Amino acid sequence: MLSSHVLNQQKIILIKDNVGIENTCSKIVQSWLTEQKGSDAVLTPVQTCSETAPFLLARISALSRKHSARDLFQFVNRCKRANSPSVQHLFLWVTTKNLPESLLEPYLEHMAGMVVTFEDERHLTILTKKSGGSVSNKSYQYQTLGGSFSVKEVKKDQRAKEVAPLEPVIDPASLGTFKIGDLKKEEQEAKDALTLPFEFYKTTPEGGKVLYHPDAEDDLDEEDPDDDLLI
Repeated sequence: MLSSHVLNQQKIILIKDNVGIENTCSKIVQSWLTEQKGSDAVLTPVQTCSETAPFLLARISALSRKHSARDLFQFVNRCKRANSPSVQHLFLWVTTKNLPESLLEPYLEHMAGMVVTFEDERHLTILTKKSGGSVSNKSYQYQTLGGSFSVKEVKKDQRAKEVAPLEPVIDPASLGTFKIGDLKKEEQEAKDALTLPFEFYKTTPEGGKVLYHPDAEDDLDEEDPDDDLLI
């Protein structure tokens, strides 16, 4: 289940919504808490940036219309501090297209210990910052079954194959105006019967001969052939 990946030691959990499911975010996060903490775990919505509760949900797009970015940052920092044990998890739900300030999202990413990104209706990523300074970033396929999110990890090379567009198969014969093969019977007969302006053929054992069929515009003067050269 997705909840087992999300609810770990990280206190600040940023959820980036690129799908457009913010209207059900309270229900989604509450289901995670119920699955991992039991029915006694109750989610408290943040409205004034002064709440204190074990499990808080802040809808950043709504709060940013009432509070300044500075107020939001200070609230997140207060919840993150080690001397604030009353807050176990602060969930920050962000719908990027609804944010009034571009600086909000990168700052919240910096403050968060985990970033869950709903990329589309099938795929999500989980970036986890560990206490030793290392960072893991994993991709998953997900689906909802009875209100619960089931996930399956997807390797990077497999994910790349899913998103890579298929290259069209090109027929070499379609690249030019002349057909290379597969001529019709009539076309092949016309090709064989075609006589070019010059023909090379062997007439005697001693050598070959070149026949040239002059055009109407040719002006050949045998007395002074240099006059016929265009220099």
